[in-house]
Formats: sequence, C-alpha cells, structure tokens
Amino acid sequence: MLSAELFDTALLYILLLAAVALGWTLGYRYAQQGKKVNYPDWIPSVDYLLAESNDAALEKLIKIDQMDDESIDLLLKLGKSLRDKGELDRAMHLHQKLFARADLERSALYAIQFELACDYSAAGLLDRAERILRELLAAKGRNSDRAATLLIELLEEEGEWSNILELYKDKKLPTTARLSRRVSHAVCELAERALKKSDFLEVQQLCKQALKIDSACARAYVVQGDLAFGQNEYREAVRCYLKAAEIDESSVVSVVERMTEAFSISGDKEGLKTHLHDQWARTGYVPALMASMGVVVTQGAPEEAVSRILDELRLRPSNQGFLALAELVVTQRQQLDKSQLLQLYDILRGIVAVEPKFVCSNCGFKAKEPHWRCPSCKDWASIRPFVPSPVQKKPDI
Repeated sequence: MLSAELFDTALLYILLLAAVALGWTLGYRYAQQGKKVNYPDWIPSVDYLLAESNDAALEKLIKIDQMDDESIDLLLKLGKSLRDKGELDRAMHLHQKLFARADLERSALYAIQFELACDYSAAGLLDRAERILRELLAAKGRNSDRAATLLIELLEEEGEWSNILELYKDKKLPTTARLSRRVSHAVCELAERALKKSDFLEVQQLCKQALKIDSACARAYVVQGDLAFGQNEYREAVRCYLKAAEIDESSVVSVVERMTEAFSISGDKEGLKTHLHDQWARTGYVPALMASMGVVVTQGAPEEAVSRILDELRLRPSNQGFLALAELVVTQRQQLDKSQLLQLYDILRGIVAVEPKFVCSNCGFKAKEPHWRCPSCKDWASIRPFVPSPVQKKPDI
C-alpha cells in the first residue's frame, strides 16, 4: 500500500517537472521568434536587384518590417554598387528611403547619411553633400574620419582653402596625420596666393601655421624659399630649399632653376653641384642632373659633363635623359668617341627595354607580351602593338 502511494507521488513530481520544462522550452522558442527579423518570403539576388527593371523588388526589400545590422549592411553595399554603376538616382532613392525609417539606430543612420553624401558628391550636388558631411562631423560618430576626408576633398576641388583652415581652427576635424597633411597643403595654397599679391607678412604667417599643423610640410619651406628668392635674399632661399629637401627630396624638383640661380649668386657652386648630384641620386630627376652638369660646363669642362651624363644614363636610361644628352652634345659641339657611342647604344637599348610592346585599346593597359584577354579590364582581342604617336610637322612659313 505504501509503495503504491510512493509511486503515485513520484509520478506526480515527474509530470510537474515535465510540464515546467515544456513551458520553459515553448517560452524560449517564442521569445527567439520575436527577435527574428520579419524578412520577406523571397531572397532576391544582388544582380536581380541591380537590374533596371526591378525597382519594385528593391522597394519591397526596403519596406520590410524590421531590419538588423546584417540587412542594413547589405542594402548599403547595394546602394554603393548602384552608385559605382552610375545609377545615382536609384542609389539616392535607396539611401533616402533608408534614412527616412524611424526604427534604425543612430549608428546606422550615420552610415546611411555618409553614403547619401557620397551619392550627392558623385551627382555634383556638392552643397547637399557638404551639409551632410558637416552634420556628421558635428555628431562625431563612427564615420567622422571618412566624413572629414570626403569633406576636405570636396573643398579642395572647389578651391575653398580658407574653409579647410577654418574647420581645423574650429577643431572640427579628427586628429590624424593624413588630415593634418592635407590641411597644411591648403594653408600653403593660401600662402602662394598671398605671395602672388606680394603680401609678404601674410606669406610668413601662413607658412609658420602650415608647419605648426604639420612639421613635415616641405612645401611650406619651398614657399618660404620662393619668398626669399623674390626679395633677393639668396642665401635664405638656399637655406629654405635645402630644409625642404631634408624633409622630402622630391619637394624641390619644381624649383631646381631658382635654387640653382640662388646657389650661383651666393657663390657656392661646389655646394650646388653636391646638392644637385644628391638630388639626382635620390629622385632620378633629369633636370637636376643637367643642372649639375651645367655647373661643370661653366667651369670649362664640357667633355667631363658629357662623359658623366653617359655614365649616369647607362644606369638610369630615359628618353628625357637621352634628349638632354643630345642637346648638350649639340650646344657644346662635342664629338663622341667609339666607347661613348657604345655607351649610347646601351642607353638606347635600356630605353627600349622598358617601353611597352603592346597596349590595350580599351583601358590603356601596357604589356610586354601579347594577350588575347586584357589582364586589366578583362576585354577580349583589345591588345594592340604599341605605336608612339607621330610627331606633328610644323607648317612651313
């Protein structure tokens, strides 16, 4: 009798535990179903959505009841693909519709705003793009770095250098080395404008500001050198140009002639030769080599100049270098001996070796071997022999 009661009690407990477990399981499943996004019962492919005739499918996807991060990311990528294809109206429509939704988190809205700014920029609606990008900068969200970069690019295209400087002064830009470099160049643009207006005090102040923003701004020293050169302060000009070269050797290639003149007037021809040779060695800039050999010629040694140019061009053959050599030989009335002619042959062979043999008529890809399919644009039967453009004959007078 007792054993039967114990059995009934144990069975009751087992049934109660089973009911609790079943209730918990059903509740958990119901909760999980509530968290799932209510996706449509069809999953279109990207190619299908990108097709011009499928705007209705795109609208249906945009209007799904709930969106998670994955679906938002998918739609943003879709919008970028439309923009890259040049379908700016569809890209803007997609991003505008997404931005109008009231159920998205702030981080998602910032990402959509940035893509919309890219759409406006690509469509030439620069005022709209600039307004959105300034809003993103003020929000200091996750996209602020990209927004700052795109905003500065827009301002650069419009030549609004003062606005870039104002953004920096107002501390609205993220602190990154890349942005600092761009701002410093904007300040240098303002300095060059001031130099053309002979506002020398403004030039100095702007150059100092550029260096404060980016201490590695070689261009600021070049502008200071141009200022000193224009005021006949040749030693100061040399100092500034050399300082720029210390930071970036390529920064002074545009002022080789002024730097050569400043050195010469200062009476430091040996220093000029040394610097120009170093510049040639580091950059391969042919005018630097020719300016260096020009000093040798003025010292009464044209034969040495020709010999040294041949030695240098044998190591660094180039069409520009060959033309400069020919000009020197003609102007100085030099004659090449047999060994020098062999050197010249090696130089020409080196020039031909780096020239492309074939070029793609579709994208311009240069190749040394023929291809049926272009390795760059993937077009077929577009590779043609490379033929230099014919020289236009001057009309007879």
